[in-house]
Amino acid sequence: MLAPFMVAVSGGSGSGKTTFVSKLKERLDTQRPLIINIDHYYKDLAHLDPEERARCNFDDPESIEKALLYKQVSQLQSGQCVERPSYDFATHTRTEITELLEPSPVIIMDGIFSLCFPELLQLFDLKIFIDVDDDVRVVRRIRRDTAERGRSFESCSSQYLGSVKAMHRKHIEPTKVSADIVVPWHNMNERAVGYIADLISLSVQRRMA
Repeated sequence: MLAPFMVAVSGGSGSGKTTFVSKLKERLDTQRPLIINIDHYYKDLAHLDPEERARCNFDDPESIEKALLYKQVSQLQSGQCVERPSYDFATHTRTEITELLEPSPVIIMDGIFSLCFPELLQLFDLKIFIDVDDDVRVVRRIRRDTAERGRSFESCSSQYLGSVKAMHRKHIEPTKVSADIVVPWHNMNERAVGYIADLISLSVQRRMA
């Protein structure tokens, strides 16, 4: 089996990473890319009471169970299937449900911490950073968290001012230097999606030749 083409997509919370990855997946339909959402690898906080969980800093890379993430990404890269955990953002706990992930010619990791861990960086063939201004990102994040994660506006705004902004500047923004491509995503950037999809397709074809 040929080694898959490994892609990491990072950027600040609310930058549009998931939309970008979704568009990229559509363009790469014949390769049937596997998407790994890093959010499912948050540490399980079931041992804490709800108030303690809410006070945890989910915008710090240490909130991720990186040993499990690295293990499963490495297994997929080597052609093995894995049982990916599932995370419940409403309760900040890991559910009992797992999802079977199967290897693919193209594997794409989506998440704000995708470029944060040196041991993971060495696994990727292409590293992408989605670049969006802070004010645009905060609006998108609050809209997402209230609509999809059942949180109040007050909770979202308090978290942003309390930790998200500072953690972005400390941990996420600096990883831009590790990216091979920085994509502006203030608006839908179809040209960038098409260019990167073509680059990945060509790379996969060369491996198969």
